[in-house]
Amino acid sequence: MPAKPKITEEMQFRIEKMLWVWEGRLTWALLTQKINIELGLKITRQTLEDYKGIYNAYRTKKKSLRGATPQIEKAITKKDVDLVLQVKKLQADVDIRNKIINEQKRFLQRILQNAAEIPAFKGNIDLLIAERPEDKL
Repeated sequence: MPAKPKITEEMQFRIEKMLWVWEGRLTWALLTQKINIELGLKITRQTLEDYKGIYNAYRTKKKSLRGATPQIEKAITKKDVDLVLQVKKLQADVDIRNKIINEQKRFLQRILQNAAEIPAFKGNIDLLIAERPEDKL
């Protein structure tokens, strides 16, 4: 009987990472096949089960995949809810700022229209928008 291949700490980390990002059907056969392809390590299910971290990661992922596909069921966390609230607040902030900007634009248009009708300017609005000495600093 050949000796079991030794899995290094780095390999174990990479196998656990494979399990964390795994999507779709998960079996020991599919996992050993993926390990053989990606890591070039021919290994059995029994050897993988001997490593507690790999075994726990497999069971956790298997449990999360049971009964629903990962594309359909997503866990909603408090962070997700907080992000949605933050997006809503930022959108409200943008809307309010746009409203203020539009009001200021209308105000400036009224000023320019009123200035155009002042006889002293005689239609020369350029005097109103000319640079001031304090703007040249």
